[in-house]
Amino acid sequence: MRPAVLSISSDRVLAPIRNAVLAHAGYGVIPVTNTQSALKVLRDRYVCALIVGHSVSAQDRRELCSEALRHGVPSVVLDPYEHVGADKSELHINPLEGPEVFLDALASIVQRDHVECDNLGHA
Repeated sequence: MRPAVLSISSDRVLAPIRNAVLAHAGYGVIPVTNTQSALKVLRDRYVCALIVGHSVSAQDRRELCSEALRHGVPSVVLDPYEHVGADKSELHINPLEGPEVFLDALASIVQRDHVECDNLGHA
């Protein structure tokens, strides 16, 4: 089963490219463009990771990462300033470092949590 990732971004240029890269790397991508839709997905189904694009406001990022943490879902925040997350389940990646760094970071948290994701996804 392909690990499902929730990808939130309102950027109409970069988001589709990032989502295509994710799909090509073997992830099942659930794209959303706003915080309310992302929160609904987090509450209604299990995903293996949350990807938060740079276009999401700081306040919405905090809300999304907090909700993901409540559900045991690790987050990757695309943050050009690379702020350190309060929790080790939240990684901040500079999107200017390229897709390899982003995919490696995502793979590290999905691999760590994928057994749990697989078990919950089939329950």
